[in-house]
Amino acid sequence: MSVIFLVVNLTKFWQVEKYPVSIAVSKTPLSAPFYVATAIKAFDSTCVEVEIKDVIGGGVAFNKVIKGEVDFATSSDSVIAFQSLNRLPFVTHAMFAQSDNDVKLITRSDDNLAGISSLQGKIIGVTKKTASEYFLSTLLAIDGVNAQDVSLVHYEPAKLVDGLMNNEVDAIVPWEPFAFQSKQIFDKKVTIHDTKNLNTLSFNLVSLVPDRDRIEKATCVLQGLNTAINYIASHPDKAKEIISSKLDLSTEFINWIWPDYLFKLELNQSLLLNLNSQTAWLAETHSNIFKQVPNMNQFVDSRAILQVNPSAVNISR
Repeated sequence: MSVIFLVVNLTKFWQVEKYPVSIAVSKTPLSAPFYVATAIKAFDSTCVEVEIKDVIGGGVAFNKVIKGEVDFATSSDSVIAFQSLNRLPFVTHAMFAQSDNDVKLITRSDDNLAGISSLQGKIIGVTKKTASEYFLSTLLAIDGVNAQDVSLVHYEPAKLVDGLMNNEVDAIVPWEPFAFQSKQIFDKKVTIHDTKNLNTLSFNLVSLVPDRDRIEKATCVLQGLNTAINYIASHPDKAKEIISSKLDLSTEFINWIWPDYLFKLELNQSLLLNLNSQTAWLAETHSNIFKQVPNMNQFVDSRAILQVNPSAVNISR
């Protein structure tokens, strides 16, 4: 009896203390590491017990963090840039996914809009204060179109395609899977323009400015994500099956977008450069709202990722 008592107590002693953690996760294949981590139970060997709360869009996920409804969220670099100008108390702990072809420009085929320059004087549907709006600004700048020569209309991500097909706008700028879904539903009625490599979007793990407990929780979340990312690299077909099932997406779509995605846990200078570029653009184009560009270093916290993979950190202070 005493031996059993000793074994039970030793087991309890060696068990990792579990912290309940809630994470708002944007329902997109870019969030694949979270869905894979849950499927393969990657968080079980860490100090966190994770509850995933699915939302539509990184902006919605971010707001749940700010409101204290969740501990962490997935958000694009564009959301981080927009929200940094609001002087909110948050940080990003790491990038975990990138894509150079996730956000796309879509027009009606019958309108015969040949390229970006054809957007001059048009009405364009975007999801404001997200990668959608910033990506459009990048496209316009590349072709020398003044942003003031187009009119923007805000839509929730899932409503962008309806706005286009109801002739409310001349073009839309959605992210996946909405771009692919529009092609599936309307086929030859829509044109998805080739904009690959024109802009790289990253997905990040964000939270309120952390105290010691939150850093520990962030470290454990990143440990689980790191395990999932390694699994994605070594078992891509199984990972794609997990994402297809979780998001109710066709195998055709997953195979279509998968080559555009890079899943990697890192915190590097390219993120800071991208954030600085976006905040400078915001301050210039929204000068009536944003008066000063903050130091983006204050919105990056490397303490958690340094404990998981020090070589993944390359940022200058």
